[in-house]
Amino acid sequence: MGEPVIYIDSQKARDLDREIVMQKLYYQPEGYYRTAEKIRDACKKAGYNFSLSVIRNWLNEQITFLTHKPQPKFIQYASFNGIQDLNEMHQSDLTPLSLDKIGNRIFKHRRVIKDVTTRFRKSCALTNKSSASLAKMFKAIYGDSSNHLTWPKVLIVDKGTEYLGECKELLLSHGVKIIQAKSKRDTSIAERDHQEFEKHAYIRQDAMDFLLPLSERCTSWVKDLRNNDNIYNDTPTRLIHMSPNEAVKRALKGEKIIADLAVKHRRPIGFDEPRLTYKDSVLYLLEPGELEFGKRRITDMNWSPKVYRIKESLIQKNQPVLYWLMDENGDSPERSFVREQLMKVGKVEYPPKRILEI
Repeated sequence: MGEPVIYIDSQKARDLDREIVMQKLYYQPEGYYRTAEKIRDACKKAGYNFSLSVIRNWLNEQITFLTHKPQPKFIQYASFNGIQDLNEMHQSDLTPLSLDKIGNRIFKHRRVIKDVTTRFRKSCALTNKSSASLAKMFKAIYGDSSNHLTWPKVLIVDKGTEYLGECKELLLSHGVKIIQAKSKRDTSIAERDHQEFEKHAYIRQDAMDFLLPLSERCTSWVKDLRNNDNIYNDTPTRLIHMSPNEAVKRALKGEKIIADLAVKHRRPIGFDEPRLTYKDSVLYLLEPGELEFGKRRITDMNWSPKVYRIKESLIQKNQPVLYWLMDENGDSPERSFVREQLMKVGKVEYPPKRILEI
């Protein structure tokens, strides 16, 4: 009998070698390469010359594999539906209202704090929106033993400067992680609360205006602030199917509060959603006035003037896939996008550069 012969597929052997090399580079503790370009540069330094298309395909497979694994708890902050415990995450926002003079003080702003899980509300009136005033407000609300709201793990706020200085130091001293919202959608629960309060406050003002002479207009809203909070906290909400007070009672007993999706999607989402790949070129939908720095005009562009590629994606159960973008220079928008906010494009031809000389 002849000696046994082992046939080796050279292509599979090369693929296996490449897989081993890239895994060693990608998963080493000191080198978490989040883009295909960075992995390519690391491979070149290590003496390997892999094409960018091959690296992108490999990276896409790794991301898909990792995102099907159970996500760590902090990654759930991308979705409000992943928050199920009281005082785990709060949203806070401030809005200007009509000037309400009580004694020698003129109140100009309403500040609200909303618990994301139970939708429990606590609001107050402010004469100004300085950092010191906000710090004093947080101390009063979170330091009140009779109040259900205590120092949260995460506080989502907008990019206002009032959260800097004394206010920021106070929150950090109590172990609160501050997340600045990238858009109004990130503080949607608090933004919606302002709309509900203004609707009821201005109905009352309009009713009083009927009994006043034309030279006088009612601007009162501070006196009914606490009463409005009590009514709201006793009113069932649509997404959690109970009142905030009832949700707080259940949460204090250790129950998990699960909210319904705010938007009913008419397409597959989560792991069943068809996903964009790292090869795809896309434009993203602009926010009103995003490029013009003001209110939207009819002549403003609807889609971004630059072409982007998918930088990374996040897949969650029962949630739309979130995408982060990157252009050819490595720059990227600060916020993430869902599929409806992206337009897939082919080869894009820009106007000639000589048009800049006109």
